[in-house]
Amino acid sequence: MAGIVLGWPSPVMEYMSAGHAPLSLTPAQMSWMVACIDVGNFAMAVPAGWLMDRIGRKYAVVTSAPLMFAGWMFILFGRQAWCLFVARLFQGFSVGIAWVVVPAYVGEMASIRIRGKLSLLVQISYALGLLFSYSAGWLLGDYTALTAVSACVTVVSGALFLFLPESPYYLMLDGRPDEAAMCLWSLRSYTDDDLQTELLTVKYSISNDRTKGSVGDLLNRDRRPLVIVIVLAVLQMACGASVLEAYAATIMSGTHISANASAVYLGLVVLVAAVPFALVVDRCGRRPLMIVSCFGTAACHAAMATVLWRRDVVGRSWQPLFWPIAGAQFFINIGLMPLLSVVQCEYFPSDTRALADTAVVLAVTITSTVMITIYQPVADALCASANFGIYSAVSLAGGLFCCLFMPETKQKSFAEIQMDFHKTKRAANNGVHKLCDYQEI
Repeated sequence: MAGIVLGWPSPVMEYMSAGHAPLSLTPAQMSWMVACIDVGNFAMAVPAGWLMDRIGRKYAVVTSAPLMFAGWMFILFGRQAWCLFVARLFQGFSVGIAWVVVPAYVGEMASIRIRGKLSLLVQISYALGLLFSYSAGWLLGDYTALTAVSACVTVVSGALFLFLPESPYYLMLDGRPDEAAMCLWSLRSYTDDDLQTELLTVKYSISNDRTKGSVGDLLNRDRRPLVIVIVLAVLQMACGASVLEAYAATIMSGTHISANASAVYLGLVVLVAAVPFALVVDRCGRRPLMIVSCFGTAACHAAMATVLWRRDVVGRSWQPLFWPIAGAQFFINIGLMPLLSVVQCEYFPSDTRALADTAVVLAVTITSTVMITIYQPVADALCASANFGIYSAVSLAGGLFCCLFMPETKQKSFAEIQMDFHKTKRAANNGVHKLCDYQEI
């Protein structure tokens, strides 16, 4: 759902520019229409963290569907600019819940061996959502039809959410070890010994988390991982990811290729990037992949800035514009986009994970709002190439930061990661009593 709603403005702005939409917006209003989703995302960041600890990860995700559907209804039946702004706010509330809850949910459901790969599901779903918006916008060519189809996808997704299992970590925190054991048993092909071992790992990971973590815990005990993740969150949006998603069709307008067709091809690049990510994330690790992603993105944005600066020489040819953008999308989506959700789950213990997720969403939404709203003013005041020069410099700085400060967490349990951050000795599992009579399962 998040991919669909974030990709939706790209074809819609083309409809509006061509007079094929039931309403029209000024360029400034279009920027704010795109940015309103980040305002809603920002507003929901704190409540979403509270919600996932109050009702669980599963039902927190379920609540995002009605909010998203309400947004589509405002778009479908509204015929004034304020309707679009309100709709995007509601959709921002929904995306805010997803951005906070889903990384924690996926990380807690996955085994250590495939935690990185399982995060690929989030990336693929997001990429499919973008591709859906771009493709439907190109093929349908109609504002109302695109919105109605998007609303139908939301209904189906919301219904499927109800069949998801709850996180075993949340069940253990909630004092339901038998249900946690049953959840693990249904998710893994475990022997009794394997099941007991993972239950002990889960218990050890949350042994100090029964008391709700505070902001003080996050700022003092978990300060180092918090700073790293916040920098990565700012980097993710400051490298131009949100601008490329929203303005994909607009950037390619004026060339020999259809603007919406080029957006579809860029959506395919995002999807294809998931393949190398899946192959290497649990082999090479998080840190090398993030470094390659940053430096590759910097190079592609530098090339894009050069092409836009010499646009008069390039003329209407589409390839000089398309390939640097495609390269940037590829490198962003093999590291900067998918890895943030992986590390934000891995770096924090259960008691402060919701607070940390909230902080990440705040950082992402503020940065995304700034980057989207300044794109057009910077392009008008200077030139479009100035934007991409900024993205290149930010990506280069991000790569250097990852080289110096980002730790590696592949093939480590949550407990081991915390021990590495806090320089404590790993505790043995000897002498820990069984948590439940899981043999009854």
